[in-house]
Amino acid sequence: MVQVGDVSIGSGKPKICASITETDRKSIIAAADILLQKRVDIIEWRIDYYSEVHHWDMVLETLQRLKMSLYGRPLLVTFRTKAEGGCQEIETPEYRELLDNIAQSGLVDMVDVEIFKDISYSDLSGEPVADVKEKFEELKNWIAALRQKVTVVGSYHNFNMTPEDDDLAGRMKLIIESGVDIPKMAVMPENRMDVMRLMMFTLKMTEQTDKPLITMSMSRIGSISRIAGEAFGSAVTFGSIGQESAPGQLPVNKLEEMLEMVHQNYQ
Repeated sequence: MVQVGDVSIGSGKPKICASITETDRKSIIAAADILLQKRVDIIEWRIDYYSEVHHWDMVLETLQRLKMSLYGRPLLVTFRTKAEGGCQEIETPEYRELLDNIAQSGLVDMVDVEIFKDISYSDLSGEPVADVKEKFEELKNWIAALRQKVTVVGSYHNFNMTPEDDDLAGRMKLIIESGVDIPKMAVMPENRMDVMRLMMFTLKMTEQTDKPLITMSMSRIGSISRIAGEAFGSAVTFGSIGQESAPGQLPVNKLEEMLEMVHQNYQ
């Protein structure tokens, strides 16, 4: 279990996270006000949507406004790169500097780190060469520094397919080894079997790590993975209040009802 403010991630029902994907400050604050009226445990600011994301003074001012608006609701900040389904690309030095500044601001509770942004899984699997090992050690050290200030979600997203089980296991192992607090994996199914494979994989992983896991099978056919996390071991689910930040997200009100139904049957 990971405690973030008043929210216990990995205990009881999967926690609901909803994303703010607006592009300007006024709309971002308005979206936060709407989310506060919903049954949302964690609010994610998808900063890659923000038109001023490359101007730190603007980011900081928006963070300050957002923090005041949330009244203690945990805030997760994510820059999702285009390669993993986000709005835009960003060079690694700027990406890390941005997350460093966000963590040091004292205004956020959690940040998302894309584990394979700068190091490909194929280079890390098997017996990696010296420079790849060095890059991974640098990543681990950076994550350790971030964790002194915020909770770190280590993520992998594949919007094209659901990798084979060995690939999923290898990636999850590396995410855990990176030292993050909460490993996250979201993949795209081609069929119902892919959805079941992801859920079974997650269940098996819960027996191999004490860290709370976040996994989901995207798209409409993967929707079951967003409501059945308590059964197979996914600790957080993502819902929408309007625009989906990923395919297959359910409206938060309906999501809460379905999570509660599953939870009552587990009592």
